Amino acid sequence: MHQLNAARKMIANQVNIPAAIIKEAAAWLSRMQEKPLTETEHAKFKQWLLQSHEHAQAWQRAELLSNKLNSVPVDFAMKVLDRPQHPERRAFLRSATALGTVVTTSVVAYKALPWQGWVAEHQTAMGENKTILLADGGKLVLNANSAVDVFYSNSERLIRLYRGEIYIATAHDVLNRPLLVETDHGRLHALGTQFVVRKQDENTYIGVVQGAVDVLPKDHATEHLVIKAGHETLFNAATLFTQVQLNDNASTWLDGIIYADNMPLPEFIGILSRYRTGVLKCDASVAEVRVSGAFQLKNPEEVLDTIQKTRPIKIEWRTRYWASIVKAS
Repeated sequence: MHQLNAARKMIANQVNIPAAIIKEAAAWLSRMQEKPLTETEHAKFKQWLLQSHEHAQAWQRAELLSNKLNSVPVDFAMKVLDRPQHPERRAFLRSATALGTVVTTSVVAYKALPWQGWVAEHQTAMGENKTILLADGGKLVLNANSAVDVFYSNSERLIRLYRGEIYIATAHDVLNRPLLVETDHGRLHALGTQFVVRKQDENTYIGVVQGAVDVLPKDHATEHLVIKAGHETLFNAATLFTQVQLNDNASTWLDGIIYADNMPLPEFIGILSRYRTGVLKCDASVAEVRVSGAFQLKNPEEVLDTIQKTRPIKIEWRTRYWASIVKAS
């Protein structure tokens, strides 16, 4: 664990490595996993490694990812990635995006996590929450299946959200450093606040419980929007959406509860799916089905069973981790 933490610190200050170099590192790692390098290949690899500091950083990432993947129990990997045996990890690494972008391959049940999600300092598994007391006295709570790194320097307090959802309660900082949250889509500047951030595939969600948060999209950092308490919005790298009233379920996950008031079933299942492993899809035939009540998140399967017994639906299980919800006949 000490070595892993040391490696994280080594790469913490170099996050914007060119994609071409990352792909080259992935190719070298894949080649080395097949068989030992020849003398000629070893010389070429050494030459590649010494080309620049970015090359060295990319290789540190590659090694860290390799170590992380090799430490994943096979049965867990089968559940999450739906792959048959350990050798599939090589296929995961061969896809040149394994170190920096999203993997798309037929053996993966959903988009695989970028490398940061595998090696992040703070992580939670499916169905797990974790509370972290920050160095300044603030509080960070990770929702299920989330991953973050926390970087405090003399000039800023930065939290990088790689996947999942977090709740932050800020504290006064004696150094007056800004508290920032960064995702693939941009940065959030906390203005003395409590708020929720959720990293999604195409955008980032921000819900402000108290205070305010300034949102800066990645590609338009000069255009920003201050989200006030009791409001929420979505943004991506290029676009800021209009803020609307905060959803009732924005932070209820902190108490392990989903509240539904005549909620469309697809929306309800979308929330519940964050707390269970596998794929759960709603057929078009159940689009008009509504759900009401308070449901505990600690056992999503019991919630599904309750919904199936009380609503005109049927859950068709293809595998233990893949199901479709259709209208009951």
